[in-house]
Amino acid sequence: MFVFAQNFKYESKDTLNGRPKNTITFGGFINTIYYYDFIGYEGQYPALNIVSIPTGNVLKEPSTNFVAFQTRMRFKSEHESKIGTIKLYFEGDFINSANAFRLRHALISINKWDFGQTWSNFADEDSWPNMTDYDGPPTGIWARHTMIRYNAIQGVNHSLSASVEGPSLDYQAHTFVDTIFTTAYQDIPDFTLRYRYVTEKLRFQLSGVLRSIKYKNTVDSTFSREMAYGLSASAGVSTFGNDLLHMQATAGVGIARYLVGFESYNWDAVPTGDGGIELTPAIGGFVGYDHYWTKDKRFSSTAVFGYISIKNRLNHTPNDFMTGYWGLVNFYWHPVPELDIAVEYVRAFREDTYGDTGIGARAQFMVMYHF
Repeated sequence: MFVFAQNFKYESKDTLNGRPKNTITFGGFINTIYYYDFIGYEGQYPALNIVSIPTGNVLKEPSTNFVAFQTRMRFKSEHESKIGTIKLYFEGDFINSANAFRLRHALISINKWDFGQTWSNFADEDSWPNMTDYDGPPTGIWARHTMIRYNAIQGVNHSLSASVEGPSLDYQAHTFVDTIFTTAYQDIPDFTLRYRYVTEKLRFQLSGVLRSIKYKNTVDSTFSREMAYGLSASAGVSTFGNDLLHMQATAGVGIARYLVGFESYNWDAVPTGDGGIELTPAIGGFVGYDHYWTKDKRFSSTAVFGYISIKNRLNHTPNDFMTGYWGLVNFYWHPVPELDIAVEYVRAFREDTYGDTGIGARAQFMVMYHF
């Protein structure tokens, strides 16, 4: 879902089908965050990533960082044509080591079809609680993939969509464990299916993903595959006044690339030692609650609690992730609708394969203006 707080909008004078032939909207926000890590982490990533929490006897090295690279720009346009309305959406931010502009969304929508990069069809982008942490709870599915999606049903209350999404190499060979197994180029896209039910008080989504993970035998150059899969259920429930309850539960094997904070850690699969791979199971979920202290929504708070378990039964190292808990609490002030000022405290716990534990904690202050 694309939300614009306020926009610079242009509508052409010429019309087609009773609507402006071309409509262009530009928006975004400036986001500045100032945070203090009580433990200390490498880099200046704008999230308390549970994977990065050190375990065991670790020397605490607190750090302070000021960042603005979550600043975001959005462009949206609609063009009336003989085949229907063609919609374009483009969005980017600056979250990388060079603070260079980075692509987030680039989407073309024609009638029931979507082409380009956007939130995975396996994801529920509306389940995001109101928080300043960039990643959020570790089982959140907020991956953005390049895809072809067909929106079979687009009703007022019901929607059903299916997609094929670009596959990703998110596992690696460990020659000290297995010299026969090696990685392979992926040649079959991921398949997803999503059903949504939405009313004024309730949002419910059930989604699934099916993946083919291909790997290679270095002795005879043959290829083999393992089928990965996952299911996710999420809901948003309006409770009292403007308050909103968020819930999500996810389980599967070989789906680490879809879980926020776990992508690019090569945890979709591990070698078995006999020329094969074992897909890594993952299970978890989170609950969040947005509370508005006043009817005009000028003051609000959010509390979130999440749990994750990724069980790597093979090739154990201290860096392997087993179980963890993540939570936050914050307070937001909106002096005007376009301005957000927030303070937030985030805390997370991680236990590794050997039972060693670690705790991360961060306090942050944010000022963000939507334009």
